[in-house]
Amino acid sequence: MKTVSYRESGSNTSGDDSRSRVLFNKKRIKPMNNSEYIEKLISQLQSDEGTERQRARKALVRIGKPAVPLLVDLLTHENDLLRWEACKALGSISDPGTAAPLVHALSDSSMEIRWLAGEALISLGEDAVNELLRALEINFNSVFLREGAHHVLHALERQKLLDKKTLNVLDSLRYLQPSISVGVAAKEALESLLQHSE
Repeated sequence: MKTVSYRESGSNTSGDDSRSRVLFNKKRIKPMNNSEYIEKLISQLQSDEGTERQRARKALVRIGKPAVPLLVDLLTHENDLLRWEACKALGSISDPGTAAPLVHALSDSSMEIRWLAGEALISLGEDAVNELLRALEINFNSVFLREGAHHVLHALERQKLLDKKTLNVLDSLRYLQPSISVGVAAKEALESLLQHSE
């Protein structure tokens, strides 16, 4: 986009007439959260070129929250690469509203995506805990979910972000055995957290 500098002609009485100004062309610049622009970046995540995918992902991260819905949709796409890119981007954006879909991604068939989902949840801190407990209460028999939950809660434990009842959930996960005790502990921890938030 070219710009043209010019000085207004006229009287110099006030001294303002000699002020430099910039004349911009009339083409409107698309805002960063323009839906068409976001969709274009999403499509570029499917590129065969790694550098193009990386540029698109970084641009989506800069856009932030407006890009989240389309990125969340990609978490269930059949293409592993798209799910990976979406998970990576969401981890960098760190929007608390993505906790539930990221918890679901802990059960992804790809180990790399499960790991990225866990790291993304860790970046959410306490905002990840409630959704994680809800999932464990219902799907405590899922090996992938329990492994991912253990990874996330262990990291949050090191950050001293867990209360006593949630620490009990972590203890029940250490053995990674299918056990209803995980679901029971998760239910009790979630009820405790919800009571304290009221």
